Amino acid sequence: MVGRTSPYFAVLPDVGALGSAADHLPEHHRRAAHPSGRPWIVGELPDDQFLLVESGQRRLAVIGRCAASPDRLRAELDRLDDVSGLDRLARALPGSFHLVAVAGGRIRVQGSASGLRRVFHAAVGAARIAADRSDVLADLLGVSPAPDVLALRMFHGLPYPLNEASVWPGVEPVPAGHYLDLDLHGGGHRVVRWWRPPEAELDVAAGAPLLREALAEAVDARTRGGGVVSADLSGGLDSTPLCALASRGSAKVVALTLHSDLDTDDDLRWARIARRSFPSVEHVVFSSHDLPGFYAGLDGELPLLDEPSVAVMSAPRVLSRLRMAQEHGSRLHMDGLGGDQMLSGTPSLYHDLLRSRPLTALPLVRGHRLLLGLSLATTVASLADRRDLRAWFAATRRCVATGEEPRNADFGWDVLPHCGPWLTAEARERVLARFDAAAESLEPLAPTRGRHADLASIRSAGRDLRLIHQVGGIGLPSAESPFLDDRVMEACLRVRHEGRTTPFEFKPLMKAAMAGVLPEEFLQRRSKTDGTTLAAEGFARQRDRLVQIWRESRLAELGLVDPEPLVERLMQPYSHRGPDWGMELTLTVELWLRSRERVLQGANGGDNRS
Repeated sequence: MVGRTSPYFAVLPDVGALGSAADHLPEHHRRAAHPSGRPWIVGELPDDQFLLVESGQRRLAVIGRCAASPDRLRAELDRLDDVSGLDRLARALPGSFHLVAVAGGRIRVQGSASGLRRVFHAAVGAARIAADRSDVLADLLGVSPAPDVLALRMFHGLPYPLNEASVWPGVEPVPAGHYLDLDLHGGGHRVVRWWRPPEAELDVAAGAPLLREALAEAVDARTRGGGVVSADLSGGLDSTPLCALASRGSAKVVALTLHSDLDTDDDLRWARIARRSFPSVEHVVFSSHDLPGFYAGLDGELPLLDEPSVAVMSAPRVLSRLRMAQEHGSRLHMDGLGGDQMLSGTPSLYHDLLRSRPLTALPLVRGHRLLLGLSLATTVASLADRRDLRAWFAATRRCVATGEEPRNADFGWDVLPHCGPWLTAEARERVLARFDAAAESLEPLAPTRGRHADLASIRSAGRDLRLIHQVGGIGLPSAESPFLDDRVMEACLRVRHEGRTTPFEFKPLMKAAMAGVLPEEFLQRRSKTDGTTLAAEGFARQRDRLVQIWRESRLAELGLVDPEPLVERLMQPYSHRGPDWGMELTLTVELWLRSRERVLQGANGGDNRS
């Protein structure tokens, strides 16, 4: 448990001897007990994110942000015969939370359907233990990161289910939309599905009120405790509605707007236009110079994340913003992350739409093609592709093995993986073995290609945001992403594909949902600020340090990368089209290894390598 500063929890069965490994969980972190008095939930959790109710031998804990009262939860618990009966509650409660329950001799441990709140489990000694952080279980098992998963994480565009694999041997993830069912006394376990996506059957006019209501309830779950809360106010269609809805609650709201000197940055102008509809909100404007630059913190004490993530790259900037919120008295900070996935969907939805309603799909596909500059032949071939997920996955595996360009790459089942020439032959073989293992039990998340890609995109965003939330720690305002709440996700998924994925209007579903709430002028915004210039400046400042990192690479020591191609790539100009994501993700794995190395060396009094 050394070095971990962000909240965590673990769930233990009611057995007499959990083994010496489980005894490493600090006794002062015990939050709830079994009727026997043995520990049930152990963790370091903020008091306002832990609610426990009991009824006889039954127990129910809600961990996270939820508006349900203790009385309502106790009433649900009173009529609970077994843990499967919690499905109805799990599908109804607004907010973002884990559910942990005991009933009928079983334990249920559940995260969210969006993938933002995850559950992991492992056999530790004589018992199976669950936790919301995979490294908690890895510490108990005493295992090191799996090199094959580290190799996978260097790929940009890693398709489901490869992107969900735990980096720790012996630690298994529970898929989003499923719960872990454990025997109360340490017997068997199973993974049970509790959530399925709704049908996309509503037009924008019918779906907009549902989104407004779901988003209002999500915000209310954060503001109803009163005090001070903060939120990003970027002037865009994701964070701005959160500020407008939060202003109607019982908490004081502080809105933070980042402003840069770039000519293309008009966020502040639009934020001020939007604020006309919520003047009670305190508006704090800060400069991009008030935040650490991109690629800052390469040598600092990086937060200890439980798996590699691009979040480690943005950690200094995330921490700086949370500290700014704290200076204004905020107890939590809301962002608009996840809004793109919920409100815009994925172009692969056109593949579905063309088969269900071709007359609706054709003009949308034409607009999308012209917007992205796709050739007619490429577009037609990709949309005509009828390969199922297994055939697509096998073809993707061949491209990774041979380096050839994928066929009919647009409108596919998922994102396409690619890395760079620095990947060693050993690493590539490890990745291909992971492809082969995943193919044995591969099943789509939905019957159609577009819906599968849509859900995979949302779950990928959930995993990324979960790790960004880990950047903050105990004592800082908690990071909150209401767009990844399950009820908000369901409201968006109920809208027909053309209401979310269209080249002709930017996020029409949110515009309709916020009509009458935000100024009409604001709802006409079509521009979007991009941070590529600032990233390029940071890259230039840190180039020499990045070269040194690759000269002393931990990934090279593991035989996974050849540093020379990485150093050569660093000598090339930073593209105006944005970062080389293959190189960025390889760097995140390297920095993640170093962050864990520093903590272990500090705990053991060892040397601190750079």
